[in-house]
Amino acid sequence: MTFFSLFSTALSCVFYGVVAAAVVMLVVYAILKAIDKGIVESVLFYVTGAVLAVLLTVQFSLLTGAVQAKGAVDSAEIYMQQLLESTYGRVNAQDSQRVLDAVISEYPIVGTYIGIANFSGQSVENLPTAMHDTMTDYLNTYIWHRVWWILGMVLVASLVVTMLARPARSAQGGRVRRSGRESAGRDHQRVSRRRR
Repeated sequence: MTFFSLFSTALSCVFYGVVAAAVVMLVVYAILKAIDKGIVESVLFYVTGAVLAVLLTVQFSLLTGAVQAKGAVDSAEIYMQQLLESTYGRVNAQDSQRVLDAVISEYPIVGTYIGIANFSGQSVENLPTAMHDTMTDYLNTYIWHRVWWILGMVLVASLVVTMLARPARSAQGGRVRRSGRESAGRDHQRVSRRRR
């Protein structure tokens, strides 16, 4: 049951990751095309774009999974309160790990991001809230790391394509223009000779 739950969740995360990556790639394409149409017509753009699309899909899939895990953590707090009902005292590392294992068994996606818990000395009454807050903070940090990675990769890829694709195009354009002038000069000379 856990395997199928994780498998279906993974598929949905990959699906949303692909969709989000495609949207970002379209936006990047539109911006680069507005800057210089020659950029999006270069081989470098397609190679860089293919690599970027794969990396974005991975990052967006991980981000989507973390968002779903964060939602599960909210529900897990209620589950932990019910699990520890009528229990008092202080917990040790083993007790808090058993609670986390029970949460992971009920909400498998949480185990994809969080596997170890040590809340030694925490009171049983406050344990659900403490675990919820700690897991939420960790997932928020994880999500923001994914966001910064995505922005960084898009920025680096855009700069690489912009800086390397435009000079190549300008050099080709320069050769075409020189060839045109040389050709025009030869035609003029031929016309001049015929007139003599």
